Amino acid sequence: MRRQALIAAAALAAATGTAAARTGQTDGLRDARYCEFLVVKGTVPHATAWVWNTIKLGTCPQSWWDNIDAGDVAKAFGGSIAVLNGPRHFLMDAAKAVVGKVQSYKGQRLTNVAQIHLTDLDQSPFRDHVISRTNTWTWNKGRTLFELVAPGGDVYIMQSYSQIVDPTLTLAQLPSLGNRLKLPDGWRYRTRHLAKTLVLHAHGAATVLQDDLKDTYQLVTTTRPKGPRTQRTVHVDGATKNVSNADGVFEDKGTITGSPFGDGTIDLSGTFGDGKFAGTFRLLLAHGSVSGPFATTYTTSGNEIDFTGTGSFTGGTGLYRGITSGTLTVHDHNTLDGQNGVVTVDGQATY
Repeated sequence: MRRQALIAAAALAAATGTAAARTGQTDGLRDARYCEFLVVKGTVPHATAWVWNTIKLGTCPQSWWDNIDAGDVAKAFGGSIAVLNGPRHFLMDAAKAVVGKVQSYKGQRLTNVAQIHLTDLDQSPFRDHVISRTNTWTWNKGRTLFELVAPGGDVYIMQSYSQIVDPTLTLAQLPSLGNRLKLPDGWRYRTRHLAKTLVLHAHGAATVLQDDLKDTYQLVTTTRPKGPRTQRTVHVDGATKNVSNADGVFEDKGTITGSPFGDGTIDLSGTFGDGKFAGTFRLLLAHGSVSGPFATTYTTSGNEIDFTGTGSFTGGTGLYRGITSGTLTVHDHNTLDGQNGVVTVDGQATY
């Protein structure tokens, strides 16, 4: 889990340049293959990861990549551990970004393109992350974009596809990728043809996420109206049923109603361990979605199980983008077969 989280963090930060030393311009990036080292110094939540990649300096030959030892990389680059991230392929045609120094490793030069402060190792797919970076990316007229559309209409553009989960994935397969992705309820994958050149800027920060194949996307448009945020009382009632328990992950789905969201659906997934049940949830609503973590303890009596604990709203799309909450009170009563869940959530939220 720790290694997966660090890989995701590196992929999300690709081409950022928080360790600024110079500005670099790279053309001919469409489908350019690259690999990265993520070299970690310190310990979470105060660790810093230095990202080194091969873009512009080489194509990351598979014979070179297959013979790299992460422990030796950490030693060579002055870190406590290192994670190998790749191969990946960029999708823009050109990039201009602030980058750092160049260092050689076993005949391949790599550029320091970013530093990431690792305070949160939750790298679940389809979860927003705000990354510090300054860059300009360009897609040429006539290109096909691969996009995610979130509930409420927010749009993300794929910036790179990954061959980490599926080593056989190619650019030619991306138009039909939506058939393979495990999209959350309410999300869509689409393609879009560019009638004119697209220039995408990040001025110090960008919001990015990954799908379940570790392809990376950047948020480009949002639909939340401008204006002040309001604190609101939360009282949500729900009814759920278990739909899956594959690989020890229990997933329940159902319906919700209550203030301030009105009617919607809920999808929660969690695992049991050390007397606790903890995981994440998503609420799909008329004008967007809300997500966050929860953690509960539980007791059983006869054929019934009772969960009590806390949760919070940490992410949203559409009308709910930027939603925050204090600690929410969570209660769930169910039968042991998971088919009769009664859920309540209470607290305060601001959006």
